[in-house]
Amino acid sequence: MMRKRLLGSVIHAGAVLDLFTPQMRQWGITEIAAELGISKSSTHALVTSLTEIGLLEREDSRRVRLGHKMLGFGETVLAGSEVFNSMRDLLNELMQKMGRSVYLAVKEGKNIVYVNRLQGSSAVPASLGSATSTLPPHASAAGKILLAHQTQDDIRRIVDSQGLKRFTKMTLTSELALAQELNVVKRQGYALSNGEFVSDLYCVAAPVRDHNNQVVAAMGIGATAADFEFSQAALIKEVVRAANVASRAQGWHP
Repeated sequence: MMRKRLLGSVIHAGAVLDLFTPQMRQWGITEIAAELGISKSSTHALVTSLTEIGLLEREDSRRVRLGHKMLGFGETVLAGSEVFNSMRDLLNELMQKMGRSVYLAVKEGKNIVYVNRLQGSSAVPASLGSATSTLPPHASAAGKILLAHQTQDDIRRIVDSQGLKRFTKMTLTSELALAQELNVVKRQGYALSNGEFVSDLYCVAAPVRDHNNQVVAAMGIGATAADFEFSQAALIKEVVRAANVASRAQGWHP
């Protein structure tokens, strides 16, 4: 019984932490309780415990945010990530060659997380995001790559949890349109985001596979709309090439 209670508390604590996103950086006790379907007293106890160990911080008497202690975990995760460490040099090479911002993204639960980004000499909107930013799967090139290679059940869970929020007039907000797009992504081997999250930000991403042919990351490059119009073919070619090199380093064989 004690073990079951402890396990339940850990699962609920994880669910609390999962609620925090760049779009929802603060939560109140009542909101958390309603979102997770647990009592306010249990939620209060969970939040108090997470605050005491530094995983949450008080914003005021009613609301909390993620604690700065979480930053240390992020750095430790990245330092221990074989995918991240083996691709830093390759990302830097791609950035130097193309002069644009490049990034590496992975799927973390139901989120797409940019774990590394290098700023190239060619200016792109700051909204591309920095390391560990979480972006919508349906509106980013890396998100489409990682979403396209999930099972149908996993795609459904991610879409249901994230929704298909409209960010610009180019955002895909129809499940049918997204399904068709993901089929194209799998067939052609790369994904595009044509101003779908930020109007003037265009990106292309390609899959990084491991020795089991599983997609473990997405490597991408960003450009302004005007830049992308003239450079699209070259950017696609180089990102696909770099992602294939990275995949071979992970033991992948075409």
